[in-house]
Amino acid sequence: MESLHERLTLARVKLNALRDERARATAAVETMEARLRDQGREADVLRARVHELEQENEVLRTATAPAGETGREGTKEKIDELVQEIDRCLALLNN
Repeated sequence: MESLHERLTLARVKLNALRDERARATAAVETMEARLRDQGREADVLRARVHELEQENEVLRTATAPAGETGREGTKEKIDELVQEIDRCLALLNN
């Protein structure tokens, strides 16, 4: 049978191991929380950019061409560019 001294030594070793494990887990949680905050901020920025692009897109859709010019080709290209940028922002949000 183990002596009391041996059992106490074993308990101390286990306690130290558990403290180390807890410290590692706490550090991992803090890292994940920081990453989550960063991703939340990035998502907010991307949502705001998507909103701006959608508004600009709407303005371009409703804009009329200057007198004497059709302007349709340039406007359509600009709208296509904006739609592609919106799609990229949405793809980033989904990641």
